[in-house]
Amino acid sequence: MESGDSDITVTESLQVAAARQTDEDVTVKEASILASLGQMIYHFLTHAIVIKRSNLIDKLAAKDILSPDEKEEIKELKKPVAKANSLLMMLRNKSAAEFESFLTTLSETGQQSVADIVLYTVRQTGHNPLNYPYGMAA
Repeated sequence: MESGDSDITVTESLQVAAARQTDEDVTVKEASILASLGQMIYHFLTHAIVIKRSNLIDKLAAKDILSPDEKEEIKELKKPVAKANSLLMMLRNKSAAEFESFLTTLSETGQQSVADIVLYTVRQTGHNPLNYPYGMAA
């Protein structure tokens, strides 16, 4: 092997290592952005969704997005913000498809504008934005 060949091999190895580091940096940044976005969506939904007047919880249970136990747990709470927080914590454990069904149900209960804002994000990322590590931190 000539000296020029080893220089090329070392240079290629360094380029591969640098590319991997750049990919890792991008992945960390993307995860951080998605987590921040998830937190923002969580807080937005906490204050924007209407649970009491819309029968949202009953409709989510009818669609099997919420279990009967989850439905009762939410219904037992008195304050609307507590109900919203409880619902959103439960939705963290749901799939992207179930979360999208939640957004569809929001639309069906007269909350189309709230659903539209969040739905765009879900379709872009393919993830439930409330689901760790893509959203609200555990």
